[in-house]
Amino acid sequence: MLTSLKTLIAESSDALVGPLGDQGDVQWQLPVEHIGVQELCCYSGKDLAELLTNFPRLSKLEIMEIGKMTHLAVGLDQQKMTSAGSVVEKDEIPPAVAAVARVKEDGVLLLPAHLSNTLRELVISHCPELVLVAPPALLPDGGGWLQALRCLQRLKLKDTPKFLSTYLFPLPSCCLFPSSLQFLELSGVEGMGTVEPLSNLTSLTLLELRNCGKGLRCKGLGPLLTSGGQLSALIVYGSPRFFADWDTNPRRLPQDEGEQQLELLSSPSSCNLQKLWTDDVVGLLAMPICSFLSSSLTQLQLSGTKEMERFSKKQEDALHLLASLQELEFFGFDKLQHLPAGLHMLTNLKGLQVARCPSVLSLPKDGLPSSLQKLDVWDCGNEKLIQQCRGLVGTIPKARLEF
Repeated sequence: MLTSLKTLIAESSDALVGPLGDQGDVQWQLPVEHIGVQELCCYSGKDLAELLTNFPRLSKLEIMEIGKMTHLAVGLDQQKMTSAGSVVEKDEIPPAVAAVARVKEDGVLLLPAHLSNTLRELVISHCPELVLVAPPALLPDGGGWLQALRCLQRLKLKDTPKFLSTYLFPLPSCCLFPSSLQFLELSGVEGMGTVEPLSNLTSLTLLELRNCGKGLRCKGLGPLLTSGGQLSALIVYGSPRFFADWDTNPRRLPQDEGEQQLELLSSPSSCNLQKLWTDDVVGLLAMPICSFLSSSLTQLQLSGTKEMERFSKKQEDALHLLASLQELEFFGFDKLQHLPAGLHMLTNLKGLQVARCPSVLSLPKDGLPSSLQKLDVWDCGNEKLIQQCRGLVGTIPKARLEF
């Protein structure tokens, strides 16, 4: 009877919908647009799928800490899953896919078909056993990963380390997500190896990768930055050699089978990346990368390693190439004794933040840029740095010092 209900949040509940008694055959629908379910340990994938069929306008779905559900399937129905199981014994599909086909029905959430046209945002969080069913192209009748959700714009996957485990058997030009995505956050999701499976996401404006494996590399990032790519914000933490394989001539994945076109990086002016946060300081501060980002990057946060004591001359020279920087932050350098020399060469810099860098002895001896309007120093306990920063109070319009 809740005919105006738009948002439904269920937490720590045994069941969302009880028996309907004599009305069991009644088809009921509600104008719900946002559903969030959390800690429904007794709720099966089949139960949730049946519930979702009653919300034809659903645009946002959040799934958190669902105990019974171990597999997520998109663009499949139960008949296709049964067909997959029938070919398991013939060794016609990889072992990981065969395992999915054998999963009990209660453990598989088959997203209803109508979500392909309505769902705009999907959040899956703290589901450590949840696995995305392998591409239906490896099963009967074709298909692909999450691409059936063709209207999806925002996707967050948090602390679901096994979600892409069946990606160990990718297709030659396989992309994981629909090209409609504008926002993608992967946190604690392992298995990609490179970002090539994301290279079709040319509408993506924000990409956040946190703790997605120490072996994750930036190969395949080029199409998101150039040639029509819209990526303006990139956040990468927990992959310490992410930028190690930077290629000034990255390849775009083939759009059609057999296509081998090279996608060359054009001039730096074609890059839209404005915001970059990373703890791969060594990989990022290299001449080719900083030269490429020189005319676009306006905000940079560098998060330090515990052992780094100083920036090398090559790293300082590379940093100086980022001529468009307006905001620069140094965060969490436990042993760093000196900020990079030559910061005064960043003539567009308006804000400088130094946070949780207890060993920094002083600001750069060659000074700060005259363009600086904001200096933010906090949780840095070195007395020499404290005295020097206090001397700048009044000379910089916005100076905030917290020791």
